[in-house]
Amino acid sequence: MEFLTTDELDHHLIHALRLDPRIPFSRFASLAGVSEQTVSRRFRRLREQGVVRVVGLVDPFAAGLGNWMVRIRSRPDSAVALADALAQRPDVGWVSLTSGGTEILCAARSLQGHGAESGQDLLLRRLPHTKEVIDFSAQMVLHRFDERLGSMGDLTELDAAQVTGIRDRALVRVDGEEAVTPIGPQDDALLAELRADGRAPVSRLAQVTGWGPARVQRRLEELVRSGLVYFDAEMALETMGFDTHATIWLTVSPADLDRVGRELAQHKEIAYVAAISGDRNLMGTAITRDPAHLYRYVTHGLGRVPGVQQLEISPILRRLKQNGSMMREGRLLAPVS
Repeated sequence: MEFLTTDELDHHLIHALRLDPRIPFSRFASLAGVSEQTVSRRFRRLREQGVVRVVGLVDPFAAGLGNWMVRIRSRPDSAVALADALAQRPDVGWVSLTSGGTEILCAARSLQGHGAESGQDLLLRRLPHTKEVIDFSAQMVLHRFDERLGSMGDLTELDAAQVTGIRDRALVRVDGEEAVTPIGPQDDALLAELRADGRAPVSRLAQVTGWGPARVQRRLEELVRSGLVYFDAEMALETMGFDTHATIWLTVSPADLDRVGRELAQHKEIAYVAAISGDRNLMGTAITRDPAHLYRYVTHGLGRVPGVQQLEISPILRRLKQNGSMMREGRLLAPVS
C-alpha cells in the first residue's frame, strides 16, 4: 500500500476530530494558528484519500438495541464471501478477517425486549446453521468506553490547552433533563444524511429533510444531548503506516473491569474498547505500526495494567467495514449516492 505523507497539522486535525468530529473548522483554525481555508483543504484531502470519514450514527444502547460481538470460524474457501455479505448489511459493522483469514469478527445489532422478530435477531439465530460456518460465538456488548480521549500511535498530539478548548465546547450527553422525542420515521432523511456525512452542515440537512434550519438544529442537538445519536471520526490509519491491527480479548476481575476499561481507552494504541459478556469480559482493538510495535504494547503497555488476568490476541488480516464505512485495500470508501 502507498502511504500518505502527512505532517503535524494533519495529525493535529485527526486528534481534534477524535475529540469532536463536528468541530467547526474556524474553531480548529483558531486553535492551530492557521486559516480556515487551510483546515478545510487538509480535511478534504484526508477524506478523499480514504483516511478519515465523519459519520453520525444511532447509539445502539440509547436506542434500545443489543450490540453483539460475533466471532465466526468459517471454511477457508468461504470466509471472504461470507464476510463481504455481512459487511453489506446495515445492521452489521466492524467486519474483519482475522486468524489467517479463517475467522470473521463483526458487530451485530439486535432489538432488545419483546415483539416481532427482527431481521437482526434472525441473523444471529441463522448464522450458526449456515453451511459455511464451522464455529460461532456471540458476546453482548455491555458497555462501550469513551476512546476519544487521545490521538493515535505516535502521531503528533494537540497540547493540553488545545484539547481542553475542544472538549469544553463539544456537546455532551445530558440524561433526564427533558423529554426527548424517540427516533421515528420523521428522522429517516436526517439520519441517512448523517450516516453519509457526519459533518453535513445544517443547510444541507434542512435541504434533505425539508425542515427549516432552526428545526434541524433543535432536533440535532436533542438527539446528540440525549445520547440517541453520536458522531464518530472513522480512520484508516493503514494509509499512514499503521499496518498491524489486532483484536485483544481480556479476562479481568469484575471489581477491576471498569477501571481497566477506562485505562485502556486512554492508550494511544487502542481504537475501541468495550466490556462484553463471557469469560473474556473486555475486548479492545489495537492499531500499531508492525508486529514489534504490537509486542511492545502488549508487554509494556497492556501488561502493566493491574487486574488483567488473561489475554488472547487475534491479528486482523483485513478490515472490510468500520462502524459506518466500507473499506477496500486499507482505505475508507465514500458512500454510494
